[in-house]
Amino acid sequence: MTTMEATFLGQNPVAEILEALMDKQSLNQTDLAHRSGVSQPAINRILKERSKAKKPRRETLEKIGGVLGVTPEQLTGQDPISVRLFDKGAVPIGRWDMLTHTPHMGEISPGRALICPVPHSDMSFALPVIGEAMVGDDGYREGDLIFIDPVVKPAHGRDVVAVSPKAGLLRRYIETPEGQFLKALNPSWPNPILPLTSDIIVMGTVIFSGRIR
Repeated sequence: MTTMEATFLGQNPVAEILEALMDKQSLNQTDLAHRSGVSQPAINRILKERSKAKKPRRETLEKIGGVLGVTPEQLTGQDPISVRLFDKGAVPIGRWDMLTHTPHMGEISPGRALICPVPHSDMSFALPVIGEAMVGDDGYREGDLIFIDPVVKPAHGRDVVAVSPKAGLLRRYIETPEGQFLKALNPSWPNPILPLTSDIIVMGTVIFSGRIR
């Protein structure tokens, strides 16, 4: 079985990766400094200065990586890290064209994943937002990454990913006495209300997109 690898998206991958690994191993800055021989202020600068921080020297990365079980290349985001090293787990990054008109997610190529910061099932996956149908108050921008959990059942007012015979859709799930609907949040979107007919399959509920959904 192929080991899934984790990708970090951020201004300073060293800080993100270091913070996640320290959290996994229950290490604070003082603990890591004591074990690695790197001073606590130096570790604090890496974690706190984020985008302003200079790239740590290789010697520093080797000392820190030796404690955490990773290479300097993995700490800097150049090489992937097995998701087994993280507590919160990761989900594979899918593509809209891989969504199939079935109740299950299509095959996702292993090897690319994102750490999901909220509880999720093993069936969860991530997708980039494409298009402007969900631009609006409480909506999404094109390029945002959304995390979808097929185990979470659709509920009124929550956002879902669905598949019609023609395309995949990100919409708000609406339930009324008249029936179930999928709503585009962009007020200028043509046909913003779509009846949830039997030929449209809800793949899962959006659980995170920069904040808990």
